[in-house]
Amino acid sequence: MDRGSIPLTSTNRNLFIINIYVTQQFDEGMREILLSLLAVGTAPFSAQKIEDILAKDPAPIEQKIDALEIADNKISAPGFHQAAQEYIQQYKEVEDTPPEPKERKVTKSRPTQDIPPAKSDSEIRSLAGDLIKPSEIYGTDIGHPRNKRFLKPYPDDTGVYTIGIGHKIGDGSKAARAKWIKRYGNSISPQFAEKLFDKQLNYHLDRVKDIFGLTFNDLNDQQAAVLVDISYRGDLLPSMDWVELLQKGENIKAANEYLDHKEYKRRKSKGRDGVVKRMERNAGILANTK
Repeated sequence: MDRGSIPLTSTNRNLFIINIYVTQQFDEGMREILLSLLAVGTAPFSAQKIEDILAKDPAPIEQKIDALEIADNKISAPGFHQAAQEYIQQYKEVEDTPPEPKERKVTKSRPTQDIPPAKSDSEIRSLAGDLIKPSEIYGTDIGHPRNKRFLKPYPDDTGVYTIGIGHKIGDGSKAARAKWIKRYGNSISPQFAEKLFDKQLNYHLDRVKDIFGLTFNDLNDQQAAVLVDISYRGDLLPSMDWVELLQKGENIKAANEYLDHKEYKRRKSKGRDGVVKRMERNAGILANTK
């Protein structure tokens, strides 16, 4: 970042504000954020003080960060740069990663010659993304106009607050939604939604590999991707019977046991909604040993 800043005197502040309006370099939303930051006053500064200012603006988080970086490049008051960077770092450390599973399954050691080659993480993530996205949004492009409504916090069909590509906001409560909006704004960009999704894919792939151990590589790539989808939806616990059956190579039994699921049965009794179709698709892939 260019640190060739100018002193923040009242004259310079006014000149900078005038320059924003005259050149029309920024849209109205960006100008409002910049005006708020430039009007902060003198030290002491803190990341919390900046957060309090930005929380009042409904703009997307990326726009707030852009405005903060511009203001940081203009303000030379002691402490502002450090406070700004602390706030930006908080944004970069995206929250809402699910808790680590409490249980672990220990797989038996196997002779080296019996261990299948490791799978490609990038390939599994790609396949899992193709499975998950159409179940959470329209198609696979979160940037498509039809998916605009998913870029704001919304309750899913069970009342859990979600955003982006099926990303659960905290514990899904109204309080979690309010906390999210305070930190990130009323909406996010498609790029930020993809960032959240990529982080969740990495988390769930690592979780699946941790639970299944060496037996993960006994599965074909499509089955491995299905396990990531199952974990993403919240249906994978190490102690589940179908997990042990799959580890033993009893795929058909594992698939049937996977569908012995309270939510699946409740929804199936009312018809075949998206969740039912998703789970039946997953069971079909798990059962297919070809």
